[in-house]
Amino acid sequence: MVRDGAVPSRFFTPEIRASWKRCFDIGLDPFGESKPAHISTAELSKLRDENDLVRRLAKIEMGNLHRQIAGSNFIIIFADSNGIILDSIEVDGYRAINNASRTSPGHIWKEETNGTNALGLVSATQQPSIVHGDEHFFKAYTGLTCAAAPIFGHFGKMVGIIDATSDCQSRQRHTLALVGMSCITIENGLFRDRHKDTLILEIHNRREFLGTLQSGMLAFDENGFLKEPNRQAQFFLQGIPLKPQTHFDEIFRTSFKHFIDQMPGGRSVHLTDMEGSSFEVWAFNHHARKLNVKHSTACSVHKATSETHMVHKDPAVKEAMHMVKRAVQLNVPILIRGETGTGKELMARYAHSVSGRKGDFVPVNCAALPETLIESELFGHQEGAFTGTSRGGSKGIVQQAQKGTLFLDEIGAMPTQLQVKLLRFLDRMEIRPVGKTTEIQLDIQLISATNAKLTGPDKAIEFRTDLLYRINTMEVCLPPLRERKDLHAIIEVIAEAFQHTLEIEPEALSLLERYNWPGNIRELKNLLIRLFISCQGGTVRAEDVRKLLSTPLAEFPGEQLPKNLAEHEREIILAAFDRHHGNISAVARDLGISRNKIYKKLKAARTAS
Repeated sequence: MVRDGAVPSRFFTPEIRASWKRCFDIGLDPFGESKPAHISTAELSKLRDENDLVRRLAKIEMGNLHRQIAGSNFIIIFADSNGIILDSIEVDGYRAINNASRTSPGHIWKEETNGTNALGLVSATQQPSIVHGDEHFFKAYTGLTCAAAPIFGHFGKMVGIIDATSDCQSRQRHTLALVGMSCITIENGLFRDRHKDTLILEIHNRREFLGTLQSGMLAFDENGFLKEPNRQAQFFLQGIPLKPQTHFDEIFRTSFKHFIDQMPGGRSVHLTDMEGSSFEVWAFNHHARKLNVKHSTACSVHKATSETHMVHKDPAVKEAMHMVKRAVQLNVPILIRGETGTGKELMARYAHSVSGRKGDFVPVNCAALPETLIESELFGHQEGAFTGTSRGGSKGIVQQAQKGTLFLDEIGAMPTQLQVKLLRFLDRMEIRPVGKTTEIQLDIQLISATNAKLTGPDKAIEFRTDLLYRINTMEVCLPPLRERKDLHAIIEVIAEAFQHTLEIEPEALSLLERYNWPGNIRELKNLLIRLFISCQGGTVRAEDVRKLLSTPLAEFPGEQLPKNLAEHEREIILAAFDRHHGNISAVARDLGISRNKIYKKLKAARTAS
């Protein structure tokens, strides 16, 4: 196939051919051996420190990918922009079949050392890449399939790479899409952290997609000058210069002062850009801190308004909402579990809306809190408590939720030292701002959420057991979309927001029902948007759905479809039993059936096995 450094074009894509050419140009031999290289332990420690925030965000998304990608023979990798592996999560089967020693932290996967590979290709091109089988330059790696995507930081600088590698037989077509979604999530976390003290606008053409990965974000200083747009905002505002110091009034037809004056907390407003495109807009500051803008307070707190709408025709969701409503009446801490995209924050907002509390709903992403100032961010500080404090001090995020609801998202990502302080706060509901000598008594409803396993020998993170017992007085679990019984209702609610008819033919609807939905409701929203845009006349046919779905329908690696209804029911109960670690009450709440029925089914399953 290879002759004198030339690769026939019919075998490889232009990107792979270009990579092979770079490998030939530096003298690598595809019939030879790769040149494994790694950095020292001290250098690895230094790199990890330099990439602390992006690494913490990446580890959360690595855990999500670990749960989303089916099969048992894969590894998830986070590397810096030079292809140096900083962290990895592997399934046991990967180490048994592949040479995993070269994918441990500290190893370098640039093209110069390992030839054509996804990590090296992304490092060289800054583009998402898949390298499958014989596309690898060296024979040692031809049994692998690698999917990698870049993470971009301030103004498009690449700051890291996420890679998912499996053996060729275990590869899945949706893997690169999931990796890409994780990278966007990390980028958004970095964006919010960079601009935690400034106004952030979140924009989208459709209100219901604010808060999703499809939203654009723009950061402005207190005078209305642009500090930075994210990638999606640049896409939405094509044709409008988005350079630093571009004023708000040069981007939108509404003046900055008028926008700030009309901006109500927690609700979107309508803006039109200079090209005539219309957007729904949220204004917020990521850590709910007061903006220094005349006549305005813009932050991520939300007033209690009418009851947050949730589709709840599914028994498990209906039961979860019922339990949450009873819990907030007693003001007990609530823990919401569920995969990414299942609606945990929406459930928290629902809890706040039915609690009757007059204060604000304050969401906090625990993974994005700056570790060096994390205590002062949460509990506030007195002026002069440390270098760089704001004039007059800060009352902190927790006090923002006084008489309202504090929502701690990604609670599992909270650093260990802060877990101790949170535990102390929950014991007495008192805080002591940094630099002060007296406590402040608070009255808040605490709601936490996680998609990570917090207990057990195979838990992904270190989490204090005593804190877990404080935050999960009431625990609810939101089912993944593939297990919900109200897919039709969810589709109808999303489609209604298009303000145009979207008719889905029965065969197309059947395909949607059989799909596995690894991205849950977020993925469903994105798919319906694409169908709405691409389908002429508003009619969705089966072939339209097949073109957009990223994995084979009704195919679950390593599993067989149940032979009959009874077997299907038994498998659902067993899966829920495993997911809730043997907690029968939690299984009953999850599935919306009695505990007696669960006991009977488990007994029958044991007898059958």
